[in-house]
Amino acid sequence: MAVTLKRKRGAISYKELSSDEALSESSDQDRTSRRKSAPSRRSTRHPQANAEASSSASAHASPAPISVRKRQPGPRSPRNRGKRKPSYKDASSDEDEDEDEDEDEDPEADFEMEEHRIMPVRIRPRPTAAQWPRPRKGSQGSTRGAQTKNGKVHRRAILAAPLKPNTVVAAERTVADMPIPTDGHEPAWASLPYHVLLQIFVYASHPLHDEDMKPTSAIPWLVKVAGTCSTFTKPALTALYRNPPIFATRQRRRDLVYHLIAPPPEAHDNYRVMVKRLELDATQMTALTDQANSVSDLAALVRSLTTLRELDIFDPKDRPPFRDRLRRIRRWVYPNELFEALRQTSLRLRSWRWNHTFCSHGPLWMKEIHGDAAFQSLRDLTLNKFHPEVGREDREDAQGQPTTEELLASALAVLPDLRTLSFESCGVVSGHLLPLLPNNLVSLSVINCGELLSDTLQAFLATHGAQMEELVLNHNQALSLSFLVDLKNSCPKLEVLRMDTTYYNSLVMSSDNAPLYDTLLGETEIPSWPCSMRTIDMEYLRQWNSTSAANFFGSLTDAAEELPWLQEITIVAMVDTDWRQRAEFRQKWSAKFQKVFARKWEAPNPHLASLRAFREWKEQADKEEKVDSFIEGVSEEAVDRVEKLAAVDASDGDSAAVLLPSRARKQDDWGTKRLRSRSKAAMSYDEASENDLVSDEEALSAEDEDEAAFVQGRCHTVIFRVDNFRPREEIFAETDFLDAEPSGDEEWDENDNDENEDEGGYAW
Repeated sequence: MAVTLKRKRGAISYKELSSDEALSESSDQDRTSRRKSAPSRRSTRHPQANAEASSSASAHASPAPISVRKRQPGPRSPRNRGKRKPSYKDASSDEDEDEDEDEDEDPEADFEMEEHRIMPVRIRPRPTAAQWPRPRKGSQGSTRGAQTKNGKVHRRAILAAPLKPNTVVAAERTVADMPIPTDGHEPAWASLPYHVLLQIFVYASHPLHDEDMKPTSAIPWLVKVAGTCSTFTKPALTALYRNPPIFATRQRRRDLVYHLIAPPPEAHDNYRVMVKRLELDATQMTALTDQANSVSDLAALVRSLTTLRELDIFDPKDRPPFRDRLRRIRRWVYPNELFEALRQTSLRLRSWRWNHTFCSHGPLWMKEIHGDAAFQSLRDLTLNKFHPEVGREDREDAQGQPTTEELLASALAVLPDLRTLSFESCGVVSGHLLPLLPNNLVSLSVINCGELLSDTLQAFLATHGAQMEELVLNHNQALSLSFLVDLKNSCPKLEVLRMDTTYYNSLVMSSDNAPLYDTLLGETEIPSWPCSMRTIDMEYLRQWNSTSAANFFGSLTDAAEELPWLQEITIVAMVDTDWRQRAEFRQKWSAKFQKVFARKWEAPNPHLASLRAFREWKEQADKEEKVDSFIEGVSEEAVDRVEKLAAVDASDGDSAAVLLPSRARKQDDWGTKRLRSRSKAAMSYDEASENDLVSDEEALSAEDEDEAAFVQGRCHTVIFRVDNFRPREEIFAETDFLDAEPSGDEEWDENDNDENEDEGGYAW
């Protein structure tokens, strides 16, 4: 007979149990459930026990949202009979073995544990996947783990658990961390004057929209504040209507425009006099109200705003990376109705933007517009995308005709109050146009102009930089730092200098953003700095060696004594050296800039936090001064008498001062308004050893070397970074590469029950 390895199965009985047998079986199950926390199923044979168990479980946890399919009563499946269930926990005690044995004896618990042992292989569950209900906390039917004798629950880990979202919440500083004594009196905000409330609301609500003209939460906040009380209404609405977010409220744009054109008769305030600036997106101007009446509504809006000072009609593509659209859109041009409306009003504009794309005529037409009364008061003018005429040098009929640079300069010459001039993406900014600009410019901005050279700019500043106070030079691909050599003499009143050497490709798939100069700064070129400098912002400086960089950095530290008004320094640079030399270079100059320019932080006076704090501090100081005036054991009259005797007989070595108590002598030596005792300073030369003198001389020489450079110490912002970072159009930070995994990698703690309940019961 052949030997078989198949285990014989025991006989299965389908006989119904009697009442006595059922009671004995239930008692055995109760004893087993007290030793383990295996899941128990409701039975139709014990309705009362099930009702009590369900009521006790519902007292501790809410019912599960999704119910598990109940197993129909019937014989145990032969497929699972005799098989030992897999366990993923370590058997550390006899209790675990007993738990496994007891689990094998209960078929219903076996079925339920087999259901919950399904291990998902997906990292993240799909929305349509079936979800198991969350087991009830504290109930015996929980499938999270087995309960031991001491009441602790051993959880069973489930592999491939979904990752917790990486939501890092910054720790908020509560009032308890910074206790401030206060009298509990609330300030009378409603009693503040109008101009103070207006500044508060403008500061708290800026900006009303972002660069993409999307509204921020400041708009509904201002509306809510305006309805708080009658005192807040006018300053809050003024902060909202000073620059009305017309294109930020797309759903109600038409209502807002009509509200400004014709306010309702029941309005308490005149909203039209609140508007000071208009920012209009030219690409959506046809949808200002509707396509048929947008031009007329724009003219009516300008006529209704009697206090308008700044008008900015811009194109969102004028911002970095300064690339045109791939698809064509309907071209919008400056309508004649707009300028007719400006002529009919008494408006005096202070700021305006010209975009050559929106101009249907040339610079001569612009010169005529500048002759109107509304433009004669312009102080700030921006020019976009003005380029010289292509192929003009090869044309015979162009001989003797004025160039584009000359026509543009003549249009600027008719503006008597022009002080701020900005060029953005203009090819006309070259050696032909700069000498023709006005001499009274206070601020000059040249952004993304590839034709500007350092020699041309240096020559322009030598003749037109006497009144220059602000100079912004960003993204100019051919501009180096050679013009800084004579900057002190050219611009003696310069206060702000900003330069960003990040360059952009002309196309998305091209790579033509390399600098067009050979070297950023020559080894023999030493920059000079005007004494009126307040802000120096130089970012992404590159294409120079360590010698040129050291000359640039050293020119700033050497001129620290001549820069008393300097408050902000931002220098981000690259140096083409070995990484070890670059690390030493960075460490040396970073420490030097921090030492020379950084302002030492001083903690605010805690006694000035509130009126109560100041009052308590003064009371405590007066009390201490009063206590110090009384000397223990000696009256005030005796102390005064002894001090007078000591003053009379000061030359005597055995003076009356020795009669004073030790506390009085200590007060005399270390009083708050007295100098420290000079007993050590009066020591003769013979009492000092030669070693001490030598060490003092070495210390003095070291201090002289450390303090050789002048310490300016007035800059509240000192950012100095030297690395091999290469600027890109999109700069990624660390947060862009983080997964949704938690930041920490803490081990699973079996006692941390509440946290795992909220996270789905996974061990990691």
